[in-house]
Amino acid sequence: MSDVEVSDKKGRRSKRRRLLTDRNFTCLLAARLGSSMANGFLPVAESFGILHTTGSASDLGLVLGVQAAVSLTLSLFAGVAADRFPRAALLIVSSIVRLVAAATLAIGLLTDTATLAWFFALAVVYGGADALFGPASMAIMPDVVAREDLDEANALVGAFSSLAWTVAPAAAGMVVAAYGSGAAFLVESVLMAFITLCLIFAKIPARGEAAPDHEGGTLTQLKQGWQEFRKRPWLWLLTLQWTLFSLVLLAPLAVLGPLVADTHLGGPAAWGVIGTCMTLGVLCAEFTSGRIKPKRPVVFIAWLPPLIVFEALALGSGVPTVVVAGAAVLSGCAIGLQGVFFQTLMQRAVPSAVLGRVAAFDLMASEIAQPVGFAVAGPLGILFGLRPVLVGCAVVAVVGTALFALALTKVEQPELQVQNEPHVPDSGSEAKVS
Repeated sequence: MSDVEVSDKKGRRSKRRRLLTDRNFTCLLAARLGSSMANGFLPVAESFGILHTTGSASDLGLVLGVQAAVSLTLSLFAGVAADRFPRAALLIVSSIVRLVAAATLAIGLLTDTATLAWFFALAVVYGGADALFGPASMAIMPDVVAREDLDEANALVGAFSSLAWTVAPAAAGMVVAAYGSGAAFLVESVLMAFITLCLIFAKIPARGEAAPDHEGGTLTQLKQGWQEFRKRPWLWLLTLQWTLFSLVLLAPLAVLGPLVADTHLGGPAAWGVIGTCMTLGVLCAEFTSGRIKPKRPVVFIAWLPPLIVFEALALGSGVPTVVVAGAAVLSGCAIGLQGVFFQTLMQRAVPSAVLGRVAAFDLMASEIAQPVGFAVAGPLGILFGLRPVLVGCAVVAVVGTALFALALTKVEQPELQVQNEPHVPDSGSEAKVS
């Protein structure tokens, strides 16, 4: 008997229709869509803003490094906040802070008064507020939809977010080219205002406050979150698997992929086609993921990372762009499925009272090794060649993640919570969070 079942179309359509007619969920979906647009806009606006202000690539690297460091450092404390305070309120605060930061920098750039110090201030403020958004947005989903609908809800959020993330950089580039970086930051602030309004008009139950047994200081609650994370072998093994994968494949691919495209495939246009095909794969997987019902979700998730290496292998093998693009579609499908099923699994298997902290530990551990991968990929490419390094990284990634997957087949599967505790329907709720 197969370990994966396919759900019926009629049931999926009914579930999707129920979600899209629920005010809470549609407002949250719109907010996440706006957040993805903003996250896609920011790197373009920030990069060209710094380059136009100082003309230094080193300054750009320093600002981006500070922003990433602040976001990573504060992610654990953001997880505590997501379990202690109403999550919708945290998302609103995060959006308002980022709105003010983006609008301030927009004014500075439009009036030619912005300096490098302004960008460092943006990095600290925006990075901190963005850290607050991550765990809360992950943990709030079980507060909004019934647990049996989480798979379809995450699929919809993931698909629309991926679509927005794809469109945003191109749109930001056009705005910067036509009106300058100040106008791009102005658009960023408008997007943040849109997110804030969506969350204010939602009637999201005020969950996420600390339970009596979770009272205590921040460090005490962090310790409790770590204990909840550590006592689930399936979770920390999946997290470590992704940490390894990010280090040995995702980071080197982000650095060396564009160089291979520029050197061997005709330039940026080829890399753009490959990236678009990757996104198409992600979208297809996220839109169709609701049909797949794995009997052992941990094992299903664990075997997806070894399938993501197709793009890197193709880039390193010297095949034409069309073949690399096809491989990127396959890699995108695996990435899309991994994202949806992992989020759904965490939301169903981890109690809501600690979900924010557990999600924060996962986010931090998953991303902590990426800077090392970014730093060593370039020197390795120079020393051994771009394509050989990509092939070598792909081989190491397959072997390493497959070993994790084999280990996870022997780990006890988590007990999934099918029902919410209890879910508040849209029509009867008056718990507006503002």
